[in-house]
Amino acid sequence: MCGITGFIDHTHLLNEQDLKKASATLQHRGGNGNGFIFEQKDHYTIGLANERLATIDISLKAAQPLTSSCGNYVITFNGTIYNYLELRESLIKYGVIFSTLSDTEVILESYKKWGNGAFEKLDGAFAFVILDKKLNQLLVARDEIGTKPLYYYKHEGFYAFASEIRALLTYPNIAKVINKNAVATFFKFGYFKGEETIYTGILKVKKGFLTIIDIHSGNSYDTPLRRKFQQKLPEPQTETELQIIDKIEELLTESILNRNSADVPVGILLSGGYDSATVAAILQKNQSKRIKTYTVGFDGESINEAPHARKIAEHLKTNHHEFNLDATTAKDILEKLPAIFEEPIGNSGAIPLLFIAEKAHTDVKVLLSAEGGDELFGGYRTYAKAIRFNDFKDSKLPNPLKNIILYLLKKSNSKTKAVIEANSLLNKYLEINACFTNKELQNLLNIEEEIVNKPDKRAYDIKDLLIYDLNNYLPNDPIYRSDKCFMSYGIDNRDALLKIELINYLKLLDPEWFIKDGEQKYLLKRITNKYIPAQLMDKPRKGFTIPLEKWLKTSFKPLVEFYLDPIQLNEHLLLNVAEVAKIKTAFVKNPNLYNAQKVWLILQFQMWYAHWIKAS
Repeated sequence: MCGITGFIDHTHLLNEQDLKKASATLQHRGGNGNGFIFEQKDHYTIGLANERLATIDISLKAAQPLTSSCGNYVITFNGTIYNYLELRESLIKYGVIFSTLSDTEVILESYKKWGNGAFEKLDGAFAFVILDKKLNQLLVARDEIGTKPLYYYKHEGFYAFASEIRALLTYPNIAKVINKNAVATFFKFGYFKGEETIYTGILKVKKGFLTIIDIHSGNSYDTPLRRKFQQKLPEPQTETELQIIDKIEELLTESILNRNSADVPVGILLSGGYDSATVAAILQKNQSKRIKTYTVGFDGESINEAPHARKIAEHLKTNHHEFNLDATTAKDILEKLPAIFEEPIGNSGAIPLLFIAEKAHTDVKVLLSAEGGDELFGGYRTYAKAIRFNDFKDSKLPNPLKNIILYLLKKSNSKTKAVIEANSLLNKYLEINACFTNKELQNLLNIEEEIVNKPDKRAYDIKDLLIYDLNNYLPNDPIYRSDKCFMSYGIDNRDALLKIELINYLKLLDPEWFIKDGEQKYLLKRITNKYIPAQLMDKPRKGFTIPLEKWLKTSFKPLVEFYLDPIQLNEHLLLNVAEVAKIKTAFVKNPNLYNAQKVWLILQFQMWYAHWIKAS
């Protein structure tokens, strides 16, 4: 809901104009004013800035950075605290007098009352920085799921933070240096894992942690937002199927209704799948006013889910809005991607999201989405595929026959060979989802470092795969992509399913509940079908995806030819020119999604390099 940036500078290199210049790069995340705190002391300079998108208490009293009534605490905050009214009531009982109706002030007064223990009480999507003048500390926090972005740079007496990398890059003492290890990760998985970014020295603030910085010395340490005893889960429960479904529905309803809280118009993204349909159904049931739903379609394409989403909207009686994306418009959006994303974007689903954001931003300021549904309930088909591959070695087939089958599969293509040779369920799953095999990466990249560090953790069942995706793929790909797309048009995107209590409850369940009798998303489907008939829901779904294979051969082709030309590739020499030519040829001969994704990743890397490195 905002863009934040700031710094502690013990070198006295930066001034107030540097702070304002960095903040100006985040104006698209706001639209409802900005604010600055800048203080120059003998031993340090400190600055906090905020570009505000007001969704709760839109009055000027709630402008940021917000200073407490006592003057000892200042906060700059991006996000929403969904249980802020409950916390507010508790604080009022302690005698706290509020000057605003905002959730921002609730965070500040909670910290003032309970110290770091306040952050255990927050149910929300947040990234914030608090200046504690009493303890001479700066506190930097990001929610446990990583729903709100926050980056930092730290070097020799200087610490800076920002909602987007572009703000950090304006500070004169931060250089653009390509992180080659991150480049390899990007081409392997299509996103940047962990805390790494494509820029050396610029990192993501670790989700679920609080960084405490001593203002005078610059020393810092990290501590979990929640204490260990609060992270422990209760003993596995023994409820019946009906009790489990009722409990999940209760938690889903609470999550969705809390995330609908706003003082501005709210809409819902409706793709036609179970996740978004559940959000729309529960929300519509719990309010008399017709909710606004939005979807994107592709006329004449097999992946067009707009007619299916329309039928769901008609059944729920929502106020439905449908927009059709054509190839020409998609190309126009593609050309804008490097200006919106400071890193290469591996997920081509950014194009329809930007399209719908541009259409909806004059109508709503908050959009509820259903990111995380596949990771929570076991929806990705690749979960079942990985389990089948992993279980094959224990099948009852005679060993000679198994060996023949494995031999033939290995010969079929390099990707299947990599999946078979992966040494655990998790590594098989990662290879299934990988964009390039390790051997293909070695051929593509002119990088001396080790290309891929395989995870040490072994997965034993689908729950381990879900938890891995919750911690890695979800925050670094779909959530990151959605935030960038919608905030570029000043829309607060809220993930309606991602309530910590729901996640923790699902972790208690046996693996059988996620794929039961061969049916994925078993539990969620039982809930959705209470609101929407199964015959209306049980259709093959694609989500907000584009016909990538087709458009790379048609409307996107001029960009592919330009950016994958040897002249452009030789600008940085990070990619093997001959190997890129082979990848292009393979796509022309066999334009399947796997080959298309390889071309897309190279195109995005090239477009990013031209905009962010070469141009500067």
